[in-house]
Amino acid sequence: MRAQWIKALTPLSLNIPTRQWLRSACGAFLGMLACIACNYWLFGSHIALSLAAPIGASAVLLFITSATPLAHPWSILAGNLLSACVGMVCAMYIGEPIVRAPIVVLAAISSMLALRCLHPPSCALALTVALSPALIEMGADVLLPIATQSLLMLSVALVFNNLTDTPYPRVPAAPVANKHNTADPLPTARAGFNEADLDQALSEFGTYVDIRREDLEELLHLTEQHSFKRNTAYLTAASVMSRDLRTGHPEMPLEEAWNRLKEHRLHVLPVVDQHRRLVGIITLVDLLKYFELDKPVSRFHRLKYLRHMRLKHIMTTPVLSVNFDTPLIELVTLLTDRGLHAMPVIDEHRQLAGIITQTDIIATLYRSWLARF
Repeated sequence: MRAQWIKALTPLSLNIPTRQWLRSACGAFLGMLACIACNYWLFGSHIALSLAAPIGASAVLLFITSATPLAHPWSILAGNLLSACVGMVCAMYIGEPIVRAPIVVLAAISSMLALRCLHPPSCALALTVALSPALIEMGADVLLPIATQSLLMLSVALVFNNLTDTPYPRVPAAPVANKHNTADPLPTARAGFNEADLDQALSEFGTYVDIRREDLEELLHLTEQHSFKRNTAYLTAASVMSRDLRTGHPEMPLEEAWNRLKEHRLHVLPVVDQHRRLVGIITLVDLLKYFELDKPVSRFHRLKYLRHMRLKHIMTTPVLSVNFDTPLIELVTLLTDRGLHAMPVIDEHRQLAGIITQTDIIATLYRSWLARF
């Protein structure tokens, strides 16, 4: 027990890539330079230097941990202004500095949590305002330099982070549309954890987690994918695909394509050129649309209407395809969440080498599951 407690005191891994160190330090430097120079020019050196320490702490959050809720734009703007007001009010009504300081921290944290704008440097700012005679004498006027440097630091962070491939603020990924226009979750989301599970886990964790809920959900999904990929690393498109294929060509009549699909009980027909390069794909739904089954006409008239139609007129192109080395996890995602029924496999010359259907994926997953027991 003692060894575990001592181990808990050792440095933790920050999971920050080495290239991000210099990027973050340069961003903080630019942000501090802009804030101090602006406040020095507008309000004088004393005000600029008095407010430098809290905004320097803000720079750490905005440029190193910009994905956390503590570095959100609302947190720095509302947190700083709210905490400055708390510091001014406490300075006006609490005379003893020794008593004033802890009350300032208590009031600042409580008010920021109430408005969902928790920003740790704002506590330091509240103390700076409450304990500095020069800032106390300014009264409400102290909010102007605080607002100025907060907006300036935020502006630098917005520009610098996004220019250096660090999205800020992070925008949640747009949900993948359900191709079937139903209210059901995507197939890959039905068997895993859901929002209620995540909320329950966070509640049972019992303490603050410094990560956005959306980022945590994305991180857990990525962890699931990497675990699945590790356990199925030997399974690729080459080991799953069907190789004895039935194909069409661009000049093939629709009736012939229909008969080929019907004969072999297929849902898709890849279209290849004379060099067997994949140029398009036809599905059963594509053909049904052109047979006009909703009109009360004979099959003869329908075929007469379609006799000049060729696959090149209705095939889907370009075709989404994969190569031999595509891992199983990517195939599962493409053939479930994207609403696709089959996925062509091409070689390095873009020649059709195989095709993978949802049935192939189900059989492969079943065999993989059996192999683990």
